[in-house]
Amino acid sequence: MRLRFSAIGLVLAAFLGQSHIAHSGGLRQVWEVDLRKVVHADNGLPEFPVFALRFSPDGRKLAVIADIYATPGGRKSRLLVVDVDHPSGRMPQFEIEFGVMENEPGWLALNFGWTPSGDIIYAAGKVIHLENEATCELPDQSVFINDNLALKARAVPSSGLLLSTHVTFYSRNCKEQSSWDVPEVWLVKDVSTDRNLLSVARDISPGKVERLIVDPLARKVLQRWPENLAWEFADGGKAICGGGNALGPLPRAVCRNVDTGEVIRAMQTNGTEPIATAAHGTRLVVSDYRRRKPVFDYEYRTVFKGRVVWDLGSGKVLASWLPESETYPYVSSHGKQITEPFRFAMSPDGQYVAEGGGGKLTIYRIEP
Repeated sequence: MRLRFSAIGLVLAAFLGQSHIAHSGGLRQVWEVDLRKVVHADNGLPEFPVFALRFSPDGRKLAVIADIYATPGGRKSRLLVVDVDHPSGRMPQFEIEFGVMENEPGWLALNFGWTPSGDIIYAAGKVIHLENEATCELPDQSVFINDNLALKARAVPSSGLLLSTHVTFYSRNCKEQSSWDVPEVWLVKDVSTDRNLLSVARDISPGKVERLIVDPLARKVLQRWPENLAWEFADGGKAICGGGNALGPLPRAVCRNVDTGEVIRAMQTNGTEPIATAAHGTRLVVSDYRRRKPVFDYEYRTVFKGRVVWDLGSGKVLASWLPESETYPYVSSHGKQITEPFRFAMSPDGQYVAEGGGGKLTIYRIEP
């Protein structure tokens, strides 16, 4: 993200709302937008929940997935493309399948991102060419590994069991190109388009998970280590970081060297999933969940304490805050409500954090 963003941000802050220190810790609000005033939708949820945020590789745009509404073809969400330098300007909108939920712990596959050039966004199988806003369709959970090649890893059942994975490669125009069969069950968790690498989870046995670094172009596994963390690439694909499990023995974020597998650094304080990394920097946002055992309860529960910006290079915590929460109807039942912290993303250079929820989208700068 260019340095001029800071100056433009101050002007926008004056136009959209006063710049101020956000919550507690080193974040300063740059701008805030009410997405409901931009969309002007007569369907969907009045709460306008936000489900996922992703900066473009150059940090100049932000893709936002929000809202739920019914159509004859099933439930849909809205994908909005925000110009970070001009958030009050034109905001292209696209319809995608409902189901992209980022910043959630657990076994969610990657199904939302950008190509390295920023010319294409993909989400839930829809491929959007921003130059002319043309679209094509890929299977859900397909991911781009470079500007011209996407892949889908599909578990293949045999005798009622999932024993292998069939990887299909596609062109940028959604045409099938080639395939690769793997004698293991893989789930793609992240992609480094800087190095054309995949972060893959492999379930070994109940409670045991193996993490893999895969070069899909060379059809080769580069690294393996047993660790029950959801790994995301950082620092140009040279590092990979995972948030700890608040209910596990080590609720701390850990970063490894992609090429050696060795631990670069581990947080000294709580740093749990979900996380968001700086694709081209050494910073990451981690969640601070603590485990608690309520009175007269046999099981531990998790309590959300806030978010932290941590620098894996220096080992320092740069900011901490308690984000706002959004409440909206639980999609799989009637009458129930779900309340959760605003969704978040980190800019590729690690200088900015985006948060969205309840119809609001906000950009913060990490200071100093």
